[in-house]
Amino acid sequence: MIRDVEEMPWIGESRALDLANTVIVGANRGEDLDFFADPSLTARWRQRVTDGRLARMPLDQLVELRSVVQEALDAADRSEPWSPQLRSRINSLAANAPLVLEMDESGTLRQVGREGPVEAEVARETLQLTAAPDSFTVRRCPAPSCGMFFVPRRRNQGWCTVRCGSRARSTRRHHRGRHAEG
Repeated sequence: MIRDVEEMPWIGESRALDLANTVIVGANRGEDLDFFADPSLTARWRQRVTDGRLARMPLDQLVELRSVVQEALDAADRSEPWSPQLRSRINSLAANAPLVLEMDESGTLRQVGREGPVEAEVARETLQLTAAPDSFTVRRCPAPSCGMFFVPRRRNQGWCTVRCGSRARSTRRHHRGRHAEG
């Protein structure tokens, strides 16, 4: 299992990822570890998440929003289109988080997100993570006992962290060694 689950070092990249990464795939002897099913991990996550409005959301709303975000990120990871229902849900949520055009002193036009309901802002971030043509596509870490979503810093980045890459290679070597013996 991931040693730093209490520290949650992956929290803080974006609200959408902070929410989606509240499940560690296969962490407990092959079972997923859901932070929102464990009151102490929920409390720890609420302390660590960067947006206090997200931290204060009722648990049932967090779980519902997380499922929408995870579905979108999973589809992006698999390079699959969103279902019409998912697209409609995220678009309707994001509609409440306005983007405004502003011109700075140098005459450069830029989009600025204006604050809206936190679930609208999370939906907007999800759209940006999954549809931004100028960035790498969000991925799900394939390392054993992880499954965290991450935005790769380079094209060939296969794992969310160096630790996950080491764990994945070690597991692969271990399995190859066992098959060679048999």
